[in-house]
Amino acid sequence: MYLDARHLTKKFPGVQALSDVDIDLREGEVHAIVGENGAGKSTLMNILVGLIRPDHGEIFVHGEKVVFHNPIDAQKKGIAIVPQEINLVPMLSVMENIYLGIEPRSTGGLLVDWRKTEKEAKRLIERMEEEINPREKVGNLTTAQKQLVQIARAFAFNSKVLILDEPTASLTIRETENLFRILRSFAASGGAAFYISHRLEEIQEIANRVSVMRDGRKVTELDTATSSVSEMITHMVKKKVEKTTPVRADGTRVEKTLLKVENLTRAGEFHDVSFELRAGEILGIAGLVGAGRTELVKCIFGDSVPQSGAIYVDSKRVVHKHPRNAIASSIAYLPEERRRLGVFPLLSVRENMTLPKLGEITTWLGIAKRKEKALAREYVAKLNIKTKDLSVAISTLSGGNQQKVILSRWLLKNSRILILDEPTRGIDVNAKMEIHNILRDLANQGMGIILISSELEEVIENADRIIVLHEGRLVGEVNPAETSQEEILKICLT
Repeated sequence: MYLDARHLTKKFPGVQALSDVDIDLREGEVHAIVGENGAGKSTLMNILVGLIRPDHGEIFVHGEKVVFHNPIDAQKKGIAIVPQEINLVPMLSVMENIYLGIEPRSTGGLLVDWRKTEKEAKRLIERMEEEINPREKVGNLTTAQKQLVQIARAFAFNSKVLILDEPTASLTIRETENLFRILRSFAASGGAAFYISHRLEEIQEIANRVSVMRDGRKVTELDTATSSVSEMITHMVKKKVEKTTPVRADGTRVEKTLLKVENLTRAGEFHDVSFELRAGEILGIAGLVGAGRTELVKCIFGDSVPQSGAIYVDSKRVVHKHPRNAIASSIAYLPEERRRLGVFPLLSVRENMTLPKLGEITTWLGIAKRKEKALAREYVAKLNIKTKDLSVAISTLSGGNQQKVILSRWLLKNSRILILDEPTRGIDVNAKMEIHNILRDLANQGMGIILISSELEEVIENADRIIVLHEGRLVGEVNPAETSQEEILKICLT
């Protein structure tokens, strides 16, 4: 047994985050941790990596009791974390990031031995069968390459335990396969990993065991060889969850064109893209990472300017040089990077929700708090947002509830065109289904919705039509009722 944690308990003000949790990790295995948002997964991992101290409980490494006062103590025992939000210095090179704080020194120890640093960094990168220039700035790398640099840094510390939090959230299928190959090789050489993910199908593929968390407790442990995804979900939510497809409208509505994109082009990002979005429909945009999906919708939203082509809203040509122009055209955008671009983490749930309405709820005396609270309460109820109080910071909410707050913001603005980029990334199965049902209800009320997701199953199950992008070009359109993930992938790759 490499690591054995017993009776871990942690309480934060008003929240029992962990209650008497036992968990262990054996050499040569991948042990998955699953549970809904707020189940205690992150608190557990933060204790194991030394970021926070438990109120009660003990941790043993190779049978020896240890106490982690900080992450350095955990690193010394061979434990490292690869967080969901990559923690690297973008302006430094790959080799500087890998060896930051532990740089090889020249004779006498006064100067950094850069030749040795580059040589060792190259060796670690080659171990992952990846071609990355050790001198390249990290800020120029892809998300997948940054993640590999983070793993290489863990290897530089001679880590024997890796903790990976939602590691495939931004990866393509090929990049995910490469990560799994690295993990299997790491485990085969005597390492071990805790693996956190909401993608239960991939957990069955990569993990040996699964511990299910619920309400701060470990409720069961499963063997992936003999358990199913539905069994995991049942334990996660304490009931059997039937997968349902949101109910579509009866088809009698008038299919008015809300948005028309005509020959839109931006060099190096997308070329000659044309499509229409109708009132009352969900239009899926499929494609591999790098296909130009995000770049396209950000351009429609005014985050960038097209070099040619046109955008029409309600048959009227519009020019969006700034997001404020798109908002004036009743277009809303929920970005892929929710934490960085979607929320204001220091502001409250109420403040995040009512930002677009400030002009209407502000008087010469300031913000009309009573009106602001009434609006927030209305949408907390409408979208079933789970928060103990409207005044708490939005950063204290789960990912699914943060997403609902952002959605409420645009509903308050009476937006008629809604663009969602990876809306359920890092969100548990129950919250995901709630958001899907909300989107279908909005479409049934006449809103036009563009849905981007790397999970092809999500696009197929929720979209009325799907357009497929490949290397910035529109290469096909399919009917969700008559297609499959395999067919869409075939279109993407040909």
